[in-house]
Amino acid sequence: MQAQLDSLLQQTWSNIEIIISDDHSSDGTIEILNSYASDPRFRIFYQDRNLGAVDNFEFATRQATGDYLAFCDQDDIWLPEKLEKLSAAIGDHVLVYCDSILIDENGLSLQRKLSDLRHMYSGKETRGFVFSNTVWGHAVLVKRELLPHALPIPAGIPHDIWVAVKAAALTGIIYLDTPLTLYRQHDKTVTTTLAQKAATRPHEKRYRDFEEKLRWIELLRDNAGDDQPFFNELLRLYAEKSRGSFVWALFFFLLKHQESMFSFTRKSLPSRLIEIRKQSRGEHR
Repeated sequence: MQAQLDSLLQQTWSNIEIIISDDHSSDGTIEILNSYASDPRFRIFYQDRNLGAVDNFEFATRQATGDYLAFCDQDDIWLPEKLEKLSAAIGDHVLVYCDSILIDENGLSLQRKLSDLRHMYSGKETRGFVFSNTVWGHAVLVKRELLPHALPIPAGIPHDIWVAVKAAALTGIIYLDTPLTLYRQHDKTVTTTLAQKAATRPHEKRYRDFEEKLRWIELLRDNAGDDQPFFNELLRLYAEKSRGSFVWALFFFLLKHQESMFSFTRKSLPSRLIEIRKQSRGEHR
């Protein structure tokens, strides 16, 4: 955490306010935070109960007073020019995001970037968020004007994906093809993309995932603007999976729209076909 906090203080953008909300931690975090408390750039809040990740994120976000907000997750490290370069690139958009270098637990480069794992995207398209994600919170800079549209965050939805969806629908998002963060990978690091590996899931878990996906598609539909007819049809076809049999109409719909729906992934055509087949099979309670 100290390397993370020090990287915030080393930004070339000097007018910086650092909001920290400690979610009732018990692991020594408070002692580390106290060592920074005398720096006037820090505003530290200590919760007297555990709020949970989403509510704590919303609390911290609402405390910020600047025109731009950048999210700092877990123990990633910012390169010195991150804020300066992102603020210069955002233009008329409400969200800009950058690439990240993957590092191990000891801070050594894994010789990979997030852009090696995803097709990074600029534009107003939201279809790609159905099965994947390309925007991570630690790589984002947003304008304050986005907040009334993005908050509150729906229960169970990762904050970075939701903020990206709302920004894409509002003004479009823009990608800066420069790595400006070091993204630490732990043995148990889980990158949430709302896509699930379905083959080995227990029966009950598969059906819960199906219901969650239905809800996610409904949320996307309600925030899709002019693309609402597309999501209405996707929602109707996806709901037919509950009958328990393979939904051929869904299969051909996904096949027809594969370029937009898998635009964030680096799946080959055969891999896309396998995924489309998985997504089209029926689900039983």
